[in-house]
Amino acid sequence: CYMILYTVACMFNVGLDFVTTYFTAMKVMEGLGFRNYFGVPLAEITEFTAKFETYGMQRSLAENTYGYAFPSTYLIPFLIEPFPTILAPLWIGRLVVRSHPEVQGLDAEE
Repeated sequence: CYMILYTVACMFNVGLDFVTTYFTAMKVMEGLGFRNYFGVPLAEITEFTAKFETYGMQRSLAENTYGYAFPSTYLIPFLIEPFPTILAPLWIGRLVVRSHPEVQGLDAEE
């Protein structure tokens, strides 16, 4: 149940990020007066698909998605992961064993 809820929460977060990025890029492109291939200003395009498929929107969304994905999503978590999952339990275990003098020899390994 935890894994399902965690996956849903992550998917919701990414979806919300993409929606926010779309609306931010749309407002920026409209404010800068971007036009589609046929010369129609983005502010005058009402359909989602037509607005989404313009070159300016595609380029802006691609840059924002790349900035979202690398390095914060694809690199940093994998560099940080060994510390809380491997090294922290090892260090805590060493401190626990070191602080109990009654644990000696093979008992310390179990």
